[in-house]
Amino acid sequence: MPLAGSMGGAVLVTGGSKRIGREISLKLSKAGFSVGIHYNSSGDAASKLSKEIEEMGGEACTLHCDLKDAESARSLIGEMSDSLGPPVGLVNNASLFKLDRIEDISQENWNSHMEVNVLSPLVMISELSKSPTVANPWIVNILDFKIESPNADYLSYTASRFAMHGLTSSLAIDLAPEIRVNAVAPGHILTSDILGKNALEAAQSKSLLGYGATSEEIAEAVLFLATSKSITGQTIFVDSGERMNQRRRDPALEGVDGS
Repeated sequence: MPLAGSMGGAVLVTGGSKRIGREISLKLSKAGFSVGIHYNSSGDAASKLSKEIEEMGGEACTLHCDLKDAESARSLIGEMSDSLGPPVGLVNNASLFKLDRIEDISQENWNSHMEVNVLSPLVMISELSKSPTVANPWIVNILDFKIESPNADYLSYTASRFAMHGLTSSLAIDLAPEIRVNAVAPGHILTSDILGKNALEAAQSKSLLGYGATSEEIAEAVLFLATSKSITGQTIFVDSGERMNQRRRDPALEGVDGS
């Protein structure tokens, strides 16, 4: 059930059905927010999570959109409002994460990253800024510790994260005092298709604290920013200090080609 003294209003969480997005959706629901769970290819997971939230006494809906089409993303805030009522928040969590380096940079890969990771979030922010909202609306962008600890890999992805980091500050200025804009930058949290368990644990062990953060801690940081009415234009790093361990290569690719 929602927490005592909970907030309220509808929040759109992009990529909200799996991994870190799922934890964010659950955390916000338990705090009393209604949650619009955006998905692209994970419809079953989104439906399952929506049902889980409703069984806990919360309110949720599922919303499909391929964020490679920014114009389609424009309708998500309105669709959520039709189902859950006026929006109060947006968590830009979904992202494209494909490997490239300078020697294989391509317009297609660059444009795809910028469409999914920058333009679609901006379009949704624009729509939220024009929508009737409940009191104290807010935006949280999920970034990456790479904005302070870049390496040679995932060039287009990293550029898109730098872009949203800068835009977090710019939009905090532009949308004040009506809307607060902040960001959370995780370290290495979960395994992926390219980052196995051993590589993940090795990367986390080299952080200042010797261990990695969890998905739940990312969700807690999002909730903190959502409910802290005097914070805007800030990026919180939840990375156990991993950003201070500079690497030439991504942990999944260290040792490749002798690097």
